[in-house]
Amino acid sequence: MMEKVSHIRELVADRIGPARYRTWFGDTAEFRLNHDRLDVMVVNNFVGNWIASNYMDDLVASAREALCAEGEIDVRIVQTTTPAGNHSIAADSKASAPGLAPRARKSRVKLRGKLDDFVVGPSNKLAYAAAGQMLRNPGQAFKLLVVHGGCGLGKTHLLQGICNGLIRAHPTLEWRYISGEQFTNEFIYAVKSGHIDLFRTRFRSVDVLVIDDIHFLANKKATQEEFLHTFDAIDTVEASGKAVVLSSDRHPRGISTLSEPLINRLIAGMVVEIHPPDFEVRREILCRRAVAMNSVIPDEVLDFVANRIARNVRELEGALYKLVALASLTQDPITLDLAQTALDDHIVHTSQTPNADKIVRQAGSRFGVTREQIFSKSRDRTIALSRAVAMYLVRKHTLMSFPEIGRALGNKNHSTVLMATQRIERFLREDATVTWKTADGKHEALLVGLLEGLEQELFPSRP
Repeated sequence: MMEKVSHIRELVADRIGPARYRTWFGDTAEFRLNHDRLDVMVVNNFVGNWIASNYMDDLVASAREALCAEGEIDVRIVQTTTPAGNHSIAADSKASAPGLAPRARKSRVKLRGKLDDFVVGPSNKLAYAAAGQMLRNPGQAFKLLVVHGGCGLGKTHLLQGICNGLIRAHPTLEWRYISGEQFTNEFIYAVKSGHIDLFRTRFRSVDVLVIDDIHFLANKKATQEEFLHTFDAIDTVEASGKAVVLSSDRHPRGISTLSEPLINRLIAGMVVEIHPPDFEVRREILCRRAVAMNSVIPDEVLDFVANRIARNVRELEGALYKLVALASLTQDPITLDLAQTALDDHIVHTSQTPNADKIVRQAGSRFGVTREQIFSKSRDRTIALSRAVAMYLVRKHTLMSFPEIGRALGNKNHSTVLMATQRIERFLREDATVTWKTADGKHEALLVGLLEGLEQELFPSRP
């Protein structure tokens, strides 16, 4: 049983990343397994609610994989330190058998994001205005809205805000919110089970279809074609209130494996970009989150965090939650010294920390391959090596989890990233030599020296 619990812990850490795992699970959360039920024992209500709100799906998926479960898995978050004894913080979460794809969320189901809570600034003003227009008059000003930008900048918040707003502003309209991955899984299941007509009815009959992370459809030709037909079915309806809202981590033209017909349809809509937030927006986000957590945080601490965490909102919020959690666990006041200690691995100097795309391009340049080749499914030895090196460096120098890295490098699954990273780590332990071919001929080098050279190029200001 202990081996299974250890395996579940490892899988959770792989899915959410080691930094997040140490913050919210680490040595303070106890896992108890009883057949098909997993209890996660936490020390206080704050930590339990955060885990329940953000990592329940990862816990369920990890438990199901470790147990090779064909049926349902029951995961509970349980607080251990209340006077009355243990009690469940979150309702039980159950995952269906692997063959049953998750259902899309239907009208009336409230999602987390609200437009009223969205902090607006120069980096996202246009996207927010477009979302507001879509909410006020769905399908009239434009029938398609595509919001694109890097990870953690608020795309999902805007999409969910539109859905929640529709409940209040247009109660008779039916909307459906789903991720690109869920849309793909449901389509595959419908084809295999012979229920494709039900699938099409479910998605083509809605008034407003909202799909998060449409870039997940890259490299999936059949799913792209089905989505194009779905979009056409909604778009050709002349009645008001029919619309499609999408999010992507790149401009449609930047998703190299999307079909040309689909790209042309997407860029014909309202395409808006969200950029990284400026200091004022970051500071306001921290203030609002602190109020929501009933935490009093000194101005100098808010300024410190807002100045140092600059890449995206998700990382910014993660830093704040880590700080509040540490203060709660240690019973220490929140001070600037505590913030500097707690956020050591979160501090980001943007001049020294490249993003995933820069790492990919640098690795590709070293091996003589293009970004598109790294994103492809090619098993060419040189391309595979450059892809593995890129994944290893992204994992080492960013806070991205294995699933996030996979999505950023051509929608690979998390196990592909994990195996590639482990392969590079094994080569390093063995002090191995790697070989590759370019237009100039065959090349050979010690992997450790090759990586050191790449890191010097990526971090030129480091000693």
